[in-house]
Amino acid sequence: MLYLILFGCLASGLLGLSLFGLRALKAALVLTGVAFFLSLIGGIWFPEEALIMGIRPNPTTWLLGSVISFISLIVQSYARRHLAGNRREIFFWQVILGLTMSLLLFAASDHMLLTVTGLLLSNGLLIRLLALNPQWSAARASARQASYHLGAATILLLIVALTVYGQSGQWYWSNLALSDTPVWLTRILVIAMLLASCLQSAIFPFHRWLIGSANAPTPVSAFMHAGLVNGGALILFKGHALLLTQEWSFTWLILLGGLTALVGTTWMLVQSDVKRTLTCSTMGQMGFMIMQCGLGLFPAAIAHMIWHGFFKASLFLSAGSTVKAARNRSLSLKGPKALPVFAFGLILGTLGAGIFWLLTGAPMPIYSTYNLLLVFCGITCAHAVMTILHTNPTVGRAVLAGALGLAGAAVYGLAVGWVEHHIPMDLGRPLAGWHLALLGLFVLGWLLMLFRSYLPSNAGRSWLTPLYVRALGASRPASTTWTTQRTQFPS
Repeated sequence: MLYLILFGCLASGLLGLSLFGLRALKAALVLTGVAFFLSLIGGIWFPEEALIMGIRPNPTTWLLGSVISFISLIVQSYARRHLAGNRREIFFWQVILGLTMSLLLFAASDHMLLTVTGLLLSNGLLIRLLALNPQWSAARASARQASYHLGAATILLLIVALTVYGQSGQWYWSNLALSDTPVWLTRILVIAMLLASCLQSAIFPFHRWLIGSANAPTPVSAFMHAGLVNGGALILFKGHALLLTQEWSFTWLILLGGLTALVGTTWMLVQSDVKRTLTCSTMGQMGFMIMQCGLGLFPAAIAHMIWHGFFKASLFLSAGSTVKAARNRSLSLKGPKALPVFAFGLILGTLGAGIFWLLTGAPMPIYSTYNLLLVFCGITCAHAVMTILHTNPTVGRAVLAGALGLAGAAVYGLAVGWVEHHIPMDLGRPLAGWHLALLGLFVLGWLLMLFRSYLPSNAGRSWLTPLYVRALGASRPASTTWTTQRTQFPS
């Protein structure tokens, strides 16, 4: 019942904006804040509630509801200044509140048709926001590209829902059972679900719509990258039982997710535009998130989705100051202090991975893909420590870097452990040789990035420069979404 009251708060804000315009803006912000506090109260005092109108409030639902409502509140607070005086300001506020409500419905629904409805409304409202300035042809082209991909994702999920009901007479994800379904039909359903998740999260080769979405206003980009583009992981999480019927589906998720993570991260390093840098970063993060789903690490994927949402919303909302204050340079270790810094980072990264494992409470994963998560956590912790320490390698700086790195590993471990505790599912998949080969590829790429200054002098001419040029060309969005002259942007 409390979750319905949460919807009522946002609906009241939307109604007030429709009736009274900007005079109801402060009330809409307050009601969004009330929705955020209600989601916190629900998670603390009412973690498990009975199914109500197809919505199943549980700890994970409350957590996602808190994240969605909080990010919406922050984006609205920013947009109040950013869009002041815009001719479509009222329209933006109406759509952003509707988008918040539809995302809450998508995240909390256990009924398949409600899930599809929430996704349909969310994608449709996002497309409207991408073309907030309808006189700008590039923005219209971005919205059109997004509509093809996101519309296809919604249709595929609807096909899955209707087919599952036709085969089992069951509308609920939590009771999904396809024991009597023909194998060929199950394969088609799994393919449809994989495609829906890849389209929604801009997984390669379905990434062009996300690259071209940089035309969106900054508040829209922040909300999209922090929330809606993560929907692929939620689709896979809700349909986890369907994926288990086809073991090959996890292999494809790993391959597509890993490829997207490598491609997105590489493209991020060659961009000169701040928003496109952040967009390619999101592409890489979505690839890593989908790869975690393929490894069977759904709790880690959901925790990653939440922290990425906070991080990416913050980066987009501070993109203006980033232009003046930051330099887009990746860490490169060189000079006589490089190896000691690298060794110190590896030691702290190993400790960070151990802290992460202890705080998640997971059993010792000897032959599980959970090992890969530990390695990635250790690399992230080590890289953060080296980034802080390399600029000024003193004892005091080393203590600071170690404390921050281990604290980050602890916070991430607590988050993953909390989600694991509330999601009853197996942790990880059986470890295979090709998993280790994929891990080796990631580690090799990381080491090449760190020590690229030690490569032979002709390496730049022979393959680094061509790689840079190809990455820059491949990461360009569709030409219809470009704005090459100031006169092409209508005031």
